Amino acid sequence: MNLDTLLFDWSKVYGDYLQATGASCISLSKIMTMNPFLSPVSQEMEKYGRFLVEKGQPLENPVWMTPNEVVFEGFKVALRKFNRGHRGNPIVFVAPEAGHNSQIVDYGPEQSLVQCALAHFAGDVYAVDKLPAGPEHTTYTVDDSIESLRACVRAIGEPVHLVGLCQGGWQSAIFAAMFPEDVKSLTLAAAPIDFHAGDAIITQWACSLPISYYEQLVRLGNGNMPGCFIVQGFMMMNPYDRFVGDNTDLLSNIRDQVYIERYQRFAQWYYYTQPVPGTMYLKIVRSLFQENQLIKGQFEIFGQKVDLGRITQPLYLVAGLKDDITPTAQLFAAEKHVSSKKVEKEVVPAGHVGVFMGKQIIREYWSRHLAELTS
Repeated sequence: MNLDTLLFDWSKVYGDYLQATGASCISLSKIMTMNPFLSPVSQEMEKYGRFLVEKGQPLENPVWMTPNEVVFEGFKVALRKFNRGHRGNPIVFVAPEAGHNSQIVDYGPEQSLVQCALAHFAGDVYAVDKLPAGPEHTTYTVDDSIESLRACVRAIGEPVHLVGLCQGGWQSAIFAAMFPEDVKSLTLAAAPIDFHAGDAIITQWACSLPISYYEQLVRLGNGNMPGCFIVQGFMMMNPYDRFVGDNTDLLSNIRDQVYIERYQRFAQWYYYTQPVPGTMYLKIVRSLFQENQLIKGQFEIFGQKVDLGRITQPLYLVAGLKDDITPTAQLFAAEKHVSSKKVEKEVVPAGHVGVFMGKQIIREYWSRHLAELTS
């Protein structure tokens, strides 16, 4: 049993406990309302009971909001198509692989890049679903991840508009550099290219800790990096907000059904984690975060150094003004190293995940951008 599964089982037990405790608080508060002197206390108890019930909701694998068909399955990936028939000009969303489900590209109502593409993009809409790492994936490499992406694109059968999000961004950039004939345009959103640019906390941590620390985490995951460890790292970047602020906000809005539904949707995606292949994870930490090899032209795929100068396609860079995981400088540095004649840069008013799932950003930026990707 891997660590993700073990912790998931414990979270279910703890969730059951919270729900039972919350239900008891709610029941007791109803009895207390019969006594006028205890009524104010009963209201607070009922409120806290609802809070515990919500915190104890069981985590389930997030489902894709939009109906789709898996049209290709490769080594640890599934290619999902979201429209029937052929509309031409295929677009492929490459989600990050950082402990979460790829469903972030189809997150929810008004927060779905897939839905936005179906409404505004002229062609077929695909997404690469990064599947959880199992015991058979411990030796899965960065080379394998690029080969898996290549297999997905080749399964489509024609050049694609490639959209790489966060960690899926540097993968997309590498793919566009190595197989330029398969890419019509390249869009990178909140994606690190120069990992040492800006002042990202995650890079500071990666550079200050020895690789042996990360190797030990992988050993704890039986050869894979537990997604729960990665997510806890993200939470520790803003510990007060994640461990205190989120709970106080939930308690304050516990009777607001719209807020509760929004909270539940995010919790299902954020806290339901999946392992990342150990070999690939350690290569990313050492060669990209610590040694910054991609921007230096030293990063190798299939025994060849990746030359970002081979990227000649139209390039679109989308950064978040409030992104503390991938600062603007990490993404915009790509412009100096590519050979694209057309480079467009956009800074949107969002944090990291808000760059590709914020309602306002999708409505005001992505709808316009996807409508323009028609040639």
